[in-house]
Amino acid sequence: MLFLVSLLLSGCGSGGSGSSSQTTIQTTAVAGIAAAGAPLSGKVHLSDSSSFKIYSSNSTINRDGSFSINTTGMNAPFILRVDDIAGNTLYYSFAKEHGIVHINPLTNLAVTVAAAAGNTDLATLFAGHTKDKISGAMSGALSNIMNSLLPLLSLYIINFNPDKADPLSDPYQVNKQGLDGLFDDVSFTVFGGMVTITRKDTNTTVFSSSISDLISSPNSAGLVMNNLPTPTSYATPGNAELTLKVQGNLPQGTLIKNVSFSIQLPLGISVTRDSNALNGLNGVNAVENTAVPVGTATGSNVYPPPLLSDMNNILTVAVSSPAGFGVGDFIKIRCVVSSPSLMDATTPGSFSVTSSSIYSDIYSSQKLKGLNIVPDRFAATAGLL
Repeated sequence: MLFLVSLLLSGCGSGGSGSSSQTTIQTTAVAGIAAAGAPLSGKVHLSDSSSFKIYSSNSTINRDGSFSINTTGMNAPFILRVDDIAGNTLYYSFAKEHGIVHINPLTNLAVTVAAAAGNTDLATLFAGHTKDKISGAMSGALSNIMNSLLPLLSLYIINFNPDKADPLSDPYQVNKQGLDGLFDDVSFTVFGGMVTITRKDTNTTVFSSSISDLISSPNSAGLVMNNLPTPTSYATPGNAELTLKVQGNLPQGTLIKNVSFSIQLPLGISVTRDSNALNGLNGVNAVENTAVPVGTATGSNVYPPPLLSDMNNILTVAVSSPAGFGVGDFIKIRCVVSSPSLMDATTPGSFSVTSSSIYSDIYSSQKLKGLNIVPDRFAATAGLL
């Protein structure tokens, strides 16, 4: 469900220490992740539903796929459109109100189905939609798509529930898992009143249906069950976990939107490497699920994948959050510990944060001062050591 006329920030110390506080933050923005497996490049354009039309066309997609558009003075609902660097339109999305909304192949399909139900094309919709143009049709379009693709989506999303899933606003991470993994494996094509989903590895059809059928008689008959892809199995990320927290006091009315840091791993402790990744500068990418946002940062995006330096065993991590998060535990690093005895001798103090930058808005250079990233807890992963 879309949210965020207000964000409730709960900042707390960890391990039972520290104090807690709550701050209500009013937001007039639309923010999210634009991705189709990999982050998209280009600009996000937004059309509001006022009679005199306001457009925001200066919202460049960041390297991690995140974007944010100030919607002060604009009237919801909104239609969003991604154009690539050359100006070609890629995908559409829909925001019922100010808050979190993503742009991806499924949001594009949902807007396409909703627009068709209202007998309007997407370009016309973007240029002249009004408050009720497709709002009433979006819920049905999403439900019809989720139920029609149920066997496919269930392969990638654990405990997938078509009645609760929402590709518009559910947490999205560029980590080759969940929806991101689906978009890595298949492509969505909407053309001539038809939607076709194709496997990228074999170029075989996974799903085919007319848009009119998705509106009037949705079902999974369009799925070619023998052609369903097999999601990639990922390496076990480690046998121990280090939790880090942001320590300090946030200024009133402020949330953390971007964090980057480097941490020195003790001798004998490393992370699982991605054997398919290209070497970075004096280092190699860790597997995608090495760093997992937790606490108030749950649902944040880790991109690019963490980089482990071959020279000095330093791990570099970048985290972004369209919604923002508060102080306290924010990320868990899944480590590889070479022996149980080393596990017993290692404490949070064995890890050293060598550099860090914390921003309320990195793209406007709004750096937050007085905050630190510190190791908080270190423990074995049950059953793996």
